[in-house]
Amino acid sequence: MEDSIVDLTYALEAFRYLLGFVPVTLALAVGSMFLGSLLGLAVMFVRWRNVPILGKLGTGYVVIGRALPTLIILYVVFFAFPVFLLYVNDGQVSERFNAIPPFLFALVGLTLHSGAYLAEVFRTAVQSVNKGQMEAALACGMTWSQGFRRIVLPQAAVLAVPLMGNQFLSLIKNTSIAFMITVLEMFGAANYLSSISERYIEIYLALAALYWLVGMFFETLFRKLEVRLAVYKGSKV
Repeated sequence: MEDSIVDLTYALEAFRYLLGFVPVTLALAVGSMFLGSLLGLAVMFVRWRNVPILGKLGTGYVVIGRALPTLIILYVVFFAFPVFLLYVNDGQVSERFNAIPPFLFALVGLTLHSGAYLAEVFRTAVQSVNKGQMEAALACGMTWSQGFRRIVLPQAAVLAVPLMGNQFLSLIKNTSIAFMITVLEMFGAANYLSSISERYIEIYLALAALYWLVGMFFETLFRKLEVRLAVYKGSKV
């Protein structure tokens, strides 16, 4: 009897092996999503309020950040930082730099990439709220920050959350490029395992199934959040 093209038993073993690297992938995705959201909110704010100089810099960051491939941003962070240290330290790199784990470089690169997209997501969401909402809040005695936090932000979140969900799912997949700077996440672990076993079909099928399960889990979470936020628009999702 001929051997099967796909060894399901080995695929299951590969799945279990790759499962151990899910925390690394999620740490990269969640961490860069959180930091990217803070960065995106800051950039959105300075652009929305037309802050001198910072508003222009924010616009430039969004344009460049969205135009460059994620891998290019990651490489710039990973390779340019040592050059910068050499410049400011007269050609000498501190031993502390050598102790910086590649994970942190990947986190910074993914944060810069996601922050540019999230800044545009937040800008679009905030601009979708009628200006009269803020005017009414100010007329009721609220400060600008109170009106933004209590009136504008909840309504803007209705539009922003689905787009943030899409960005986060894309970010989970983009973590695979961290392997290029030696971060061993799910994709990197699959590459390592396939290089020593040469069982490419089983390993990458297991990897695909794992990405799908993780993606479905977070898609469900974002969907539930959308339903809860729909009350601010007085309609159901």
